[in-house]
Amino acid sequence: MRHRRHLILAALAALALIALLAAWWTRQGQARRETWDQIQAQGVLRVGMDASYPPFEWVDENGTFHGYDVALAEELARRWGVQVVFVNIHFDGLYDALYTQRVDLLLSALPYDEMLTRDARYSQPYFAAGQVLLVPQADTTTEAPADLRAGRVAVEMGATAHQLARSLDRDRALGWQVLPFRELDEAAAAVASGQADALLCDRVSALALLAAHPLRMAGEPLTDEPFVIAVSPDAPRLLREVDAALADWSADGTLQRLAQEWLMP
Repeated sequence: MRHRRHLILAALAALALIALLAAWWTRQGQARRETWDQIQAQGVLRVGMDASYPPFEWVDENGTFHGYDVALAEELARRWGVQVVFVNIHFDGLYDALYTQRVDLLLSALPYDEMLTRDARYSQPYFAAGQVLLVPQADTTTEAPADLRAGRVAVEMGATAHQLARSLDRDRALGWQVLPFRELDEAAAAVASGQADALLCDRVSALALLAAHPLRMAGEPLTDEPFVIAVSPDAPRLLREVDAALADWSADGTLQRLAQEWLMP
């Protein structure tokens, strides 16, 4: 009889444990339900960003967010008929905030990271931030590094472009004279004045320099450094909606308009 009672108690305990696990799993399923549905139900889009990278994102003394990525997030919220809430997070903590559902998506001049594609899903690129060549506006023939053989190429000392210029010169036998400057503005002025034939720099910096100097961007970016939006792996509908918006805005000029507004002072 005692043995039978123990068996009954064990069975009841097992049933209770199963019930608890089922309840927990249900709560987890509800908590991890499609992020898109949560956004629509709550009417709020929570955007994680490290607001310390102007002109893409920064916060003023009143706590107001500004920048290209901020404007892009506001466009998303407007398209979806919801409000946007910005969550300012140090760059190192952005993915943790996404994993723990503190935010719905990450929009923070975020580079595509192949190492994280199992833990996050990335949108199509919305901005190409690779290294580019700037040449004088009067130069209508230079479109690629090969067009600058034996040329004088200005760079910012110690920047990524400095190393890239050396690598291109070595690997392609271009015969470049690489001219390092302490400030990008000085390098751009050297090209504009004829002291250098071209400037190699990242596209973000290039857009600002184009507004201040009589230069043009030659050809396509020399490196592929796309900025993307990241969502949780269990948010396929949200990712589709983001990609649809970016595709529409690439076609109708919205992305170009935002770039001109925020990246080309």
